[in-house]
Amino acid sequence: MVDAVVLGAYFVIVITIGVVSSRRVKSMDDYYMGGRRFGKVMMTMYAFGAGTHADTAVGVVSQSYRLGMAGIWYQWLQIFNTPLYWLLAVVFRRARCLTTADLYEMRYGRSLGTLFGFMGVAINLSYMGLMLLGSGRLVEALSGHRVTLGWAIALMLGSFVFYALIGGLVATVWNDFFQGVLTIVMSFLLIPFVLNAIGGVSGFQQRVPNAGALFSLTSPGEIGLFWIISTAINQMFSLVAQPHIMSNMAAGKSELDNRIGFTAGVSLKRVCTVAWALVGVLALGLYQKTGVAPDHVFGALIHDLLPAGFAGLMVACIMASVMDNGAVYLITTSALFTRNLMRVVRKDAAGDRRELLISRIFSVVFAACSVALAYAFEDVPSGLRFLWGLTPLIGIAFWLGLWWRRANRYGAWASFLAASISWIIGVTAFGWSGNQALPKLIALNLGTGLVAGAVVSLLTPPEPEDRLDRFYVTINTPIGEELTLPTGAIVSEGAA
Repeated sequence: MVDAVVLGAYFVIVITIGVVSSRRVKSMDDYYMGGRRFGKVMMTMYAFGAGTHADTAVGVVSQSYRLGMAGIWYQWLQIFNTPLYWLLAVVFRRARCLTTADLYEMRYGRSLGTLFGFMGVAINLSYMGLMLLGSGRLVEALSGHRVTLGWAIALMLGSFVFYALIGGLVATVWNDFFQGVLTIVMSFLLIPFVLNAIGGVSGFQQRVPNAGALFSLTSPGEIGLFWIISTAINQMFSLVAQPHIMSNMAAGKSELDNRIGFTAGVSLKRVCTVAWALVGVLALGLYQKTGVAPDHVFGALIHDLLPAGFAGLMVACIMASVMDNGAVYLITTSALFTRNLMRVVRKDAAGDRRELLISRIFSVVFAACSVALAYAFEDVPSGLRFLWGLTPLIGIAFWLGLWWRRANRYGAWASFLAASISWIIGVTAFGWSGNQALPKLIALNLGTGLVAGAVVSLLTPPEPEDRLDRFYVTINTPIGEELTLPTGAIVSEGAA
Protein backbone atom coordinates (compact mmCIF):
# COMPACT_ATOMS: atom_id res chain seq x y z
CA MET A 1 0.00 0.00 0.00
CA VAL A 2 2.79 2.43 0.91
CA ASP A 3 4.61 1.62 -2.33
CA ALA A 4 1.45 2.36 -4.33
CA VAL A 5 1.01 5.74 -2.61
CA VAL A 6 4.63 6.72 -3.31
CA LEU A 7 4.33 5.67 -6.96
CA GLY A 8 1.02 7.51 -7.34
CA ALA A 9 2.49 10.71 -5.88
CA TYR A 10 5.37 10.45 -8.32
CA PHE A 11 3.06 10.19 -11.33
CA VAL A 12 1.14 13.27 -10.21
CA ILE A 13 4.39 15.27 -9.96
CA VAL A 14 5.88 14.27 -13.33
CA ILE A 15 2.61 14.58 -15.26
CA THR A 16 2.23 18.08 -13.84
CA ILE A 17 5.77 18.89 -14.98
CA GLY A 18 4.96 17.58 -18.46
CA VAL A 19 1.70 19.52 -18.81
CA VAL A 20 3.22 22.79 -17.58
CA SER A 21 6.27 22.32 -19.81
CA SER A 22 4.12 21.69 -22.89
CA ARG A 23 2.97 25.31 -22.77
CA ARG A 24 6.54 26.42 -23.42
CA VAL A 25 6.93 24.38 -26.64
CA LYS A 26 6.21 26.95 -29.34
CA SER A 27 8.90 26.13 -31.94
CA MET A 28 11.12 23.28 -33.08
CA ASP A 29 14.02 24.84 -31.16
CA ASP A 30 11.88 24.62 -28.00
CA TYR A 31 10.94 21.00 -28.73
CA TYR A 32 14.41 19.75 -29.71
CA MET A 33 16.67 21.99 -27.59
CA GLY A 34 14.43 23.46 -24.88
CA GLY A 35 14.98 26.94 -26.31
CA ARG A 36 18.59 26.78 -25.02
CA ARG A 37 17.43 28.40 -21.81
CA PHE A 38 18.92 26.18 -19.06
CA GLY A 39 21.48 27.27 -16.48
CA LYS A 40 24.34 25.42 -14.80
CA VAL A 41 22.30 23.48 -12.22
CA MET A 42 19.69 22.29 -14.70
CA MET A 43 22.34 21.36 -17.29
CA THR A 44 24.24 19.42 -14.61
CA MET A 45 21.18 17.39 -13.69
CA TYR A 46 20.25 16.99 -17.36
CA ALA A 47 23.70 15.57 -18.19
CA PHE A 48 23.55 13.34 -15.12
CA GLY A 49 20.00 12.16 -15.78
CA ALA A 50 20.40 11.64 -19.52
CA GLY A 51 23.51 9.54 -18.93
CA THR A 52 22.18 7.65 -15.91
CA HIS A 53 19.28 5.27 -16.31
CA ALA A 54 18.25 1.97 -14.85
CA ASP A 55 20.28 -0.17 -17.24
CA THR A 56 23.52 1.62 -16.27
CA ALA A 57 23.08 0.75 -12.60
CA VAL A 58 21.85 -2.76 -13.46
CA GLY A 59 24.85 -3.31 -15.76
CA VAL A 60 27.44 -2.21 -13.18
CA VAL A 61 25.83 -4.17 -10.33
CA SER A 62 25.50 -7.21 -12.60
CA GLN A 63 29.16 -7.18 -13.65
CA SER A 64 30.41 -6.39 -10.13
CA TYR A 65 28.36 -9.28 -8.76
CA ARG A 66 30.05 -11.52 -11.35
CA LEU A 67 33.60 -10.08 -11.48
CA GLY A 68 34.09 -7.95 -8.36
CA MET A 69 34.90 -4.22 -8.33
CA ALA A 70 36.36 -4.57 -11.84
CA GLY A 71 32.75 -4.35 -13.02
CA ILE A 72 32.92 -0.63 -12.26
CA TRP A 73 34.63 -0.10 -15.61
CA TYR A 74 31.33 -0.69 -17.39
CA GLN A 75 30.57 2.93 -16.47
CA TRP A 76 33.96 4.30 -15.48
CA LEU A 77 35.31 4.06 -19.02
CA GLN A 78 34.61 7.74 -19.65
CA ILE A 79 36.49 8.93 -16.58
CA PHE A 80 39.70 9.48 -18.60
CA ASN A 81 37.80 11.55 -21.16
CA THR A 82 36.44 14.05 -18.61
CA PRO A 83 38.74 16.92 -19.79
CA LEU A 84 37.34 16.44 -23.30
CA TYR A 85 33.84 17.26 -22.06
CA TRP A 86 34.99 20.76 -21.13
CA LEU A 87 36.41 21.30 -24.60
CA LEU A 88 33.71 19.57 -26.65
CA ALA A 89 30.83 21.42 -24.99
CA VAL A 90 32.03 24.61 -26.67
CA VAL A 91 32.36 22.92 -30.08
CA PHE A 92 28.81 21.58 -30.00
CA ARG A 93 27.33 24.84 -28.68
CA ARG A 94 29.18 27.01 -31.19
CA ALA A 95 28.12 24.75 -34.05
CA ARG A 96 24.64 26.29 -33.55
CA CYS A 97 22.94 23.13 -34.81
CA LEU A 98 19.75 21.34 -33.76
CA THR A 99 21.04 17.82 -34.50
CA THR A 100 24.44 16.14 -34.52
CA ALA A 101 23.78 15.25 -38.17
CA ASP A 102 23.69 18.99 -38.93
CA LEU A 103 27.23 19.26 -37.58
CA TYR A 104 28.45 16.41 -39.81
CA GLU A 105 26.75 18.08 -42.78
CA MET A 106 28.36 21.41 -41.97
CA ARG A 107 31.80 19.80 -42.09
CA TYR A 108 31.45 17.23 -44.90
CA GLY A 109 28.28 17.96 -46.87
CA ARG A 110 24.79 16.50 -47.10
CA SER A 111 25.80 12.87 -47.70
CA LEU A 112 27.47 12.65 -44.29
CA GLY A 113 24.50 14.38 -42.65
CA THR A 114 22.24 11.72 -44.15
CA LEU A 115 24.61 8.90 -43.14
CA PHE A 116 24.64 10.15 -39.56
CA GLY A 117 20.85 10.41 -39.69
CA PHE A 118 20.54 6.70 -40.45
CA MET A 119 23.24 5.74 -37.96
CA GLY A 120 21.72 7.99 -35.32
CA VAL A 121 18.37 6.24 -35.63
CA ALA A 122 20.08 2.83 -35.33
CA ILE A 123 22.14 3.94 -32.31
CA ASN A 124 19.15 5.41 -30.50
CA LEU A 125 17.05 2.32 -31.23
CA SER A 126 19.77 0.22 -29.61
CA TYR A 127 20.05 2.53 -26.60
CA MET A 128 16.28 2.51 -26.20
CA GLY A 129 16.06 -1.28 -26.43
CA LEU A 130 18.84 -1.72 -23.88
CA MET A 131 17.25 0.78 -21.53
CA LEU A 132 13.90 -1.02 -21.72
CA LEU A 133 15.59 -4.37 -21.06
CA GLY A 134 17.60 -3.15 -18.05
CA SER A 135 14.71 -1.21 -16.57
CA GLY A 136 12.31 -4.11 -17.17
CA ARG A 137 14.62 -6.55 -15.40
CA LEU A 138 14.82 -4.18 -12.46
CA VAL A 139 11.03 -3.85 -12.24
CA GLU A 140 10.76 -7.67 -12.43
CA ALA A 141 13.04 -8.08 -9.44
CA LEU A 142 11.48 -5.21 -7.49
CA SER A 143 8.02 -6.75 -7.83
CA GLY A 144 9.19 -10.20 -6.82
CA HIS A 145 8.51 -11.28 -10.45
CA ARG A 146 4.83 -10.45 -10.11
CA VAL A 147 5.29 -7.97 -12.97
CA THR A 148 6.75 -9.71 -16.03
CA LEU A 149 9.30 -8.17 -18.38
CA GLY A 150 6.66 -7.67 -21.07
CA TRP A 151 4.28 -5.76 -18.80
CA ALA A 152 7.13 -3.69 -17.37
CA ILE A 153 8.23 -2.67 -20.88
CA ALA A 154 4.66 -1.83 -21.89
CA LEU A 155 4.21 0.42 -18.84
CA MET A 156 7.48 2.24 -19.45
CA LEU A 157 6.84 2.59 -23.18
CA GLY A 158 3.51 4.31 -22.66
CA SER A 159 4.93 6.67 -20.04
CA PHE A 160 7.88 8.05 -21.99
CA VAL A 161 6.00 8.33 -25.30
CA PHE A 162 3.39 10.44 -23.53
CA TYR A 163 6.06 12.53 -21.86
CA ALA A 164 8.05 13.17 -25.03
CA LEU A 165 4.99 14.07 -27.08
CA ILE A 166 3.59 16.67 -24.70
CA GLY A 167 6.65 18.35 -23.22
CA GLY A 168 9.67 17.99 -25.51
CA LEU A 169 13.09 18.74 -24.05
CA VAL A 170 11.76 21.28 -21.54
CA ALA A 171 9.82 18.59 -19.68
CA THR A 172 12.72 16.18 -20.01
CA VAL A 173 15.26 18.51 -18.36
CA TRP A 174 12.93 19.32 -15.45
CA ASN A 175 12.21 15.61 -14.99
CA ASP A 176 15.97 14.94 -15.10
CA PHE A 177 16.37 17.24 -12.11
CA PHE A 178 13.73 15.32 -10.15
CA GLN A 179 15.00 11.91 -11.30
CA GLY A 180 18.62 12.85 -10.64
CA VAL A 181 17.96 13.57 -6.97
CA LEU A 182 16.15 10.22 -6.60
CA THR A 183 18.96 8.36 -8.36
CA ILE A 184 21.65 9.81 -6.10
CA VAL A 185 19.66 8.90 -2.98
CA MET A 186 18.92 5.35 -4.14
CA SER A 187 22.52 4.77 -5.28
CA PHE A 188 23.91 5.14 -1.75
CA LEU A 189 20.93 4.08 0.32
CA LEU A 190 21.45 0.35 -0.25
CA ILE A 191 25.01 0.18 1.11
CA PRO A 192 24.22 0.30 4.86
CA PHE A 193 21.29 -2.11 4.46
CA VAL A 194 23.41 -4.68 2.60
CA LEU A 195 26.21 -4.38 5.15
CA ASN A 196 23.74 -4.90 7.98
CA ALA A 197 22.21 -7.96 6.30
CA ILE A 198 25.58 -9.72 5.85
CA GLY A 199 27.03 -8.78 9.27
CA GLY A 200 29.31 -5.97 8.15
CA VAL A 201 32.77 -6.30 6.67
CA SER A 202 33.69 -9.24 8.92
CA GLY A 203 30.50 -11.05 7.93
CA PHE A 204 31.30 -10.53 4.25
CA GLN A 205 34.79 -11.96 4.74
CA GLN A 206 33.36 -15.03 6.45
CA ARG A 207 30.69 -15.59 3.79
CA VAL A 208 32.83 -15.03 0.67
CA PRO A 209 36.10 -16.95 0.14
CA ASN A 210 39.01 -14.79 -1.01
CA ALA A 211 36.92 -11.67 -0.38
CA GLY A 212 39.88 -9.30 -0.68
CA ALA A 213 40.51 -10.21 -4.32
CA LEU A 214 37.02 -9.02 -5.27
CA PHE A 215 38.02 -5.42 -4.57
CA SER A 216 40.67 -5.40 -7.28
CA LEU A 217 39.93 -3.06 -10.19
CA THR A 218 41.04 -5.71 -12.67
CA SER A 219 39.74 -9.21 -13.31
CA PRO A 220 42.25 -11.71 -14.81
CA GLY A 221 41.11 -12.99 -18.17
CA GLU A 222 38.23 -10.51 -18.44
CA ILE A 223 39.00 -6.90 -17.52
CA GLY A 224 42.68 -6.07 -17.53
CA LEU A 225 44.81 -3.01 -18.31
CA PHE A 226 44.56 -3.49 -22.09
CA TRP A 227 40.78 -3.81 -21.80
CA ILE A 228 40.54 -0.58 -19.78
CA ILE A 229 42.79 1.45 -22.11
CA SER A 230 41.20 0.24 -25.35
CA THR A 231 37.63 0.72 -24.17
CA ALA A 232 38.42 4.19 -22.79
CA ILE A 233 39.80 5.21 -26.21
CA ASN A 234 36.78 3.63 -27.85
CA GLN A 235 34.48 5.75 -25.68
CA MET A 236 36.18 8.90 -26.97
CA PHE A 237 34.92 8.00 -30.46
CA SER A 238 31.56 6.84 -29.13
CA LEU A 239 30.83 9.99 -27.12
CA VAL A 240 30.77 12.37 -30.10
CA ALA A 241 28.57 10.04 -32.17
CA GLN A 242 25.70 9.75 -29.69
CA PRO A 243 22.72 11.50 -31.32
CA HIS A 244 21.61 13.16 -28.08
CA ILE A 245 25.06 14.66 -27.43
CA MET A 246 24.03 17.89 -29.19
CA SER A 247 21.29 18.66 -26.68
CA ASN A 248 23.42 17.35 -23.78
CA MET A 249 26.18 19.83 -24.57
CA ALA A 250 24.34 22.69 -26.26
CA ALA A 251 20.97 23.30 -24.56
CA GLY A 252 22.38 25.74 -22.00
CA LYS A 253 22.09 29.52 -22.02
CA SER A 254 25.81 30.12 -22.40
CA GLU A 255 29.04 28.33 -23.24
CA LEU A 256 29.97 28.23 -19.56
CA ASP A 257 26.58 26.75 -18.61
CA ASN A 258 27.13 23.96 -21.13
CA ARG A 259 30.71 23.33 -20.04
CA ILE A 260 30.03 23.23 -16.33
CA GLY A 261 26.73 21.39 -16.73
CA PHE A 262 28.00 18.52 -18.84
CA THR A 263 31.33 18.08 -17.03
CA ALA A 264 29.73 18.21 -13.57
CA GLY A 265 26.85 15.94 -14.60
CA VAL A 266 29.00 13.11 -15.90
CA SER A 267 31.41 13.48 -12.97
CA LEU A 268 28.48 13.04 -10.58
CA LYS A 269 27.62 9.83 -12.40
CA ARG A 270 31.16 8.49 -11.79
CA VAL A 271 30.65 9.01 -8.05
CA CYS A 272 27.37 7.07 -8.09
CA THR A 273 29.08 4.29 -10.04
CA VAL A 274 31.26 3.55 -7.02
CA ALA A 275 28.13 2.86 -4.98
CA TRP A 276 26.67 0.55 -7.67
CA ALA A 277 29.88 -1.47 -7.93
CA LEU A 278 30.22 -1.78 -4.15
CA VAL A 279 26.61 -2.95 -3.84
CA GLY A 280 27.22 -5.59 -6.52
CA VAL A 281 30.24 -6.97 -4.67
CA LEU A 282 28.52 -6.97 -1.27
CA ALA A 283 25.54 -8.81 -2.78
CA LEU A 284 27.79 -11.85 -3.18
CA GLY A 285 27.72 -12.21 0.59
CA LEU A 286 23.93 -12.31 0.53
CA TYR A 287 23.10 -14.34 -2.58
CA GLN A 288 26.10 -16.61 -3.17
CA LYS A 289 24.20 -19.67 -1.90
CA THR A 290 20.67 -18.93 -3.11
CA GLY A 291 21.82 -17.61 -6.47
CA VAL A 292 20.25 -14.64 -8.26
CA ALA A 293 20.56 -13.82 -11.97
CA PRO A 294 23.11 -10.95 -12.29
CA ASP A 295 20.64 -8.63 -14.06
CA HIS A 296 18.18 -9.10 -11.16
CA VAL A 297 20.60 -8.43 -8.28
CA PHE A 298 20.03 -4.68 -7.94
CA GLY A 299 16.24 -5.04 -7.86
CA ALA A 300 16.35 -8.08 -5.57
CA LEU A 301 18.39 -6.15 -2.99
CA ILE A 302 15.87 -3.32 -2.93
CA HIS A 303 12.95 -5.75 -2.75
CA ASP A 304 14.51 -7.87 0.00
CA LEU A 305 16.21 -5.29 2.21
CA LEU A 306 14.55 -1.86 2.09
CA PRO A 307 11.51 -0.94 4.23
CA ALA A 308 7.99 -0.56 2.82
CA GLY A 309 7.71 2.39 0.47
CA PHE A 310 11.25 2.19 -0.86
CA ALA A 311 10.35 -0.32 -3.56
CA GLY A 312 7.71 2.14 -4.73
CA LEU A 313 10.28 4.93 -4.57
CA MET A 314 12.68 2.88 -6.68
CA VAL A 315 9.99 2.10 -9.24
CA ALA A 316 9.30 5.84 -9.32
CA CYS A 317 13.01 6.46 -9.88
CA ILE A 318 13.02 3.93 -12.72
CA MET A 319 9.94 5.48 -14.29
CA ALA A 320 11.49 8.95 -14.02
CA SER A 321 14.68 7.64 -15.61
CA VAL A 322 12.85 5.89 -18.43
CA MET A 323 10.58 8.87 -19.01
CA ASP A 324 13.34 11.42 -19.45
CA ASN A 325 15.86 9.18 -21.22
CA GLY A 326 13.21 7.68 -23.46
CA ALA A 327 12.02 11.20 -24.23
CA VAL A 328 15.57 12.28 -25.10
CA TYR A 329 15.98 9.35 -27.50
CA LEU A 330 12.56 9.98 -29.05
CA ILE A 331 13.16 13.71 -29.47
CA THR A 332 16.66 13.40 -30.94
CA THR A 333 15.64 10.57 -33.27
CA SER A 334 12.56 12.39 -34.52
CA ALA A 335 14.76 15.44 -35.13
CA LEU A 336 17.13 13.32 -37.24
CA PHE A 337 14.17 11.91 -39.18
CA THR A 338 12.39 15.18 -39.91
CA ARG A 339 15.48 17.35 -40.48
CA ASN A 340 18.07 15.02 -41.96
CA LEU A 341 16.32 11.99 -43.46
CA MET A 342 12.88 13.08 -44.61
CA ARG A 343 14.35 15.62 -47.02
CA VAL A 344 16.03 12.77 -48.94
CA VAL A 345 12.61 11.97 -50.41
CA ARG A 346 10.96 15.37 -49.87
CA LYS A 347 12.73 18.47 -51.10
CA ASP A 348 10.45 21.23 -49.75
CA ALA A 349 10.84 22.16 -46.10
CA ALA A 350 7.94 21.62 -43.71
CA GLY A 351 6.73 24.41 -41.45
CA ASP A 352 7.26 24.20 -37.68
CA ARG A 353 3.73 22.98 -36.95
CA ARG A 354 3.87 20.30 -39.63
CA GLU A 355 7.38 19.23 -38.67
CA LEU A 356 6.32 18.95 -35.03
CA LEU A 357 3.36 16.74 -36.02
CA ILE A 358 5.54 14.49 -38.22
CA SER A 359 8.12 14.32 -35.46
CA ARG A 360 5.55 13.16 -32.93
CA ILE A 361 4.07 10.54 -35.27
CA PHE A 362 7.55 9.17 -36.00
CA SER A 363 8.25 9.03 -32.26
CA VAL A 364 5.44 6.51 -31.77
CA VAL A 365 6.76 4.28 -34.58
CA PHE A 366 10.30 4.50 -33.23
CA ALA A 367 9.20 3.56 -29.72
CA ALA A 368 7.37 0.49 -31.01
CA CYS A 369 10.46 -0.69 -32.95
CA SER A 370 12.65 -0.34 -29.85
CA VAL A 371 10.63 -3.05 -28.08
CA ALA A 372 11.90 -5.68 -30.53
CA LEU A 373 15.50 -4.75 -29.69
CA ALA A 374 14.78 -5.03 -25.97
CA TYR A 375 14.18 -8.75 -26.52
CA ALA A 376 17.11 -9.13 -28.93
CA PHE A 377 19.80 -8.52 -26.28
CA GLU A 378 20.82 -11.49 -24.16
CA ASP A 379 21.54 -9.35 -21.10
CA VAL A 380 22.52 -5.79 -20.22
CA PRO A 381 26.34 -6.21 -20.37
CA SER A 382 26.20 -7.86 -23.81
CA GLY A 383 23.92 -5.03 -24.98
CA LEU A 384 26.44 -2.47 -23.75
CA ARG A 385 29.24 -4.22 -25.63
CA PHE A 386 27.14 -4.15 -28.80
CA LEU A 387 26.70 -0.38 -28.45
CA TRP A 388 30.43 0.06 -27.84
CA GLY A 389 30.97 -1.52 -31.23
CA LEU A 390 28.19 0.26 -33.13
CA THR A 391 28.45 3.88 -31.99
CA PRO A 392 32.15 4.66 -32.73
CA LEU A 393 31.78 3.59 -36.39
CA ILE A 394 30.55 7.08 -37.29
CA GLY A 395 32.55 8.84 -34.55
CA ILE A 396 35.87 8.41 -36.38
CA ALA A 397 34.75 10.93 -39.03
CA PHE A 398 34.03 13.53 -36.32
CA TRP A 399 37.56 13.55 -34.93
CA LEU A 400 39.17 13.48 -38.38
CA GLY A 401 37.09 16.46 -39.43
CA LEU A 402 37.63 18.43 -36.23
CA TRP A 403 41.43 18.17 -36.03
CA TRP A 404 42.49 17.64 -39.66
CA ARG A 405 41.53 20.17 -42.32
CA ARG A 406 42.51 17.77 -45.12
CA ALA A 407 39.87 15.20 -44.08
CA ASN A 408 37.11 15.04 -46.66
CA ARG A 409 33.76 13.33 -47.28
CA TYR A 410 35.39 10.45 -49.16
CA GLY A 411 37.68 9.77 -46.23
CA ALA A 412 34.76 10.04 -43.81
CA TRP A 413 32.78 7.48 -45.78
CA ALA A 414 35.86 5.25 -46.03
CA SER A 415 36.44 5.39 -42.27
CA PHE A 416 32.84 4.38 -41.61
CA LEU A 417 32.76 1.55 -44.16
CA ALA A 418 36.19 0.16 -43.21
CA ALA A 419 35.38 0.19 -39.49
CA SER A 420 31.96 -1.41 -40.11
CA ILE A 421 33.38 -4.20 -42.26
CA SER A 422 36.16 -4.82 -39.70
CA TRP A 423 33.58 -5.07 -36.93
CA ILE A 424 31.52 -7.60 -38.89
CA ILE A 425 34.61 -9.67 -39.75
CA GLY A 426 35.82 -9.62 -36.14
CA VAL A 427 32.48 -10.86 -34.81
CA THR A 428 31.56 -13.37 -37.54
CA ALA A 429 34.84 -14.64 -39.00
CA PHE A 430 37.05 -14.45 -35.91
CA GLY A 431 34.28 -15.13 -33.39
CA TRP A 432 35.37 -12.26 -31.14
CA SER A 433 32.75 -11.71 -28.43
CA GLY A 434 32.55 -11.11 -24.70
CA ASN A 435 34.96 -9.21 -22.45
CA GLN A 436 38.07 -11.12 -23.48
CA ALA A 437 37.79 -10.32 -27.18
CA LEU A 438 36.55 -6.73 -26.81
CA PRO A 439 39.99 -5.00 -26.86
CA LYS A 440 41.01 -6.84 -30.04
CA LEU A 441 37.74 -5.93 -31.72
CA ILE A 442 38.15 -2.25 -30.77
CA ALA A 443 41.75 -2.13 -32.01
CA LEU A 444 40.71 -3.65 -35.34
CA ASN A 445 37.70 -1.35 -35.83
CA LEU A 446 39.32 1.94 -34.85
CA GLY A 447 42.68 1.18 -36.44
CA THR A 448 41.17 0.20 -39.78
CA GLY A 449 38.76 3.12 -39.78
CA LEU A 450 41.40 5.74 -38.98
CA VAL A 451 43.87 4.45 -41.58
CA ALA A 452 41.20 4.21 -44.27
CA GLY A 453 39.91 7.70 -43.50
CA ALA A 454 43.38 9.26 -43.66
CA VAL A 455 44.55 7.43 -46.79
CA VAL A 456 41.39 8.04 -48.81
CA SER A 457 41.33 11.73 -47.79
CA LEU A 458 44.87 12.15 -49.10
CA LEU A 459 44.10 10.38 -52.38
CA THR A 460 40.90 12.28 -53.19
CA PRO A 461 40.04 15.97 -53.77
CA PRO A 462 39.82 18.12 -50.62
CA GLU A 463 36.64 19.80 -49.42
CA PRO A 464 35.90 23.24 -50.90
CA GLU A 465 37.81 25.95 -49.09
CA ASP A 466 34.68 28.04 -48.47
CA ARG A 467 33.01 25.08 -46.71
CA LEU A 468 36.06 24.50 -44.52
CA ASP A 469 36.35 28.20 -43.70
CA ARG A 470 32.69 28.40 -42.68
CA PHE A 471 33.01 25.32 -40.46
CA TYR A 472 36.15 26.33 -38.60
CA VAL A 473 35.15 29.99 -38.28
CA THR A 474 31.75 28.95 -36.90
CA ILE A 475 33.07 26.63 -34.19
CA ASN A 476 35.74 29.18 -33.23
CA THR A 477 33.27 32.07 -32.89
CA PRO A 478 31.89 32.49 -29.35
CA ILE A 479 28.14 32.61 -28.78
CA GLY A 480 26.95 36.21 -28.95
CA GLU A 481 29.41 37.22 -31.67
CA GLU A 482 27.37 35.91 -34.62
CA LEU A 483 27.68 39.19 -36.52
CA THR A 484 31.30 38.30 -37.25
CA LEU A 485 30.35 35.02 -38.94
CA PRO A 486 30.45 34.72 -42.73
CA THR A 487 27.18 34.38 -44.61
CA GLY A 488 25.76 30.85 -44.36
CA ALA A 489 27.93 29.83 -41.43
CA ILE A 490 25.01 29.00 -39.15
CA VAL A 491 23.34 25.77 -40.19
CA SER A 492 20.22 26.04 -38.04
CA GLU A 493 18.77 29.50 -38.52
CA GLY A 494 17.66 31.08 -35.28
CA ALA A 495 19.39 28.43 -33.19
CA ALA A 496 22.14 30.65 -31.85
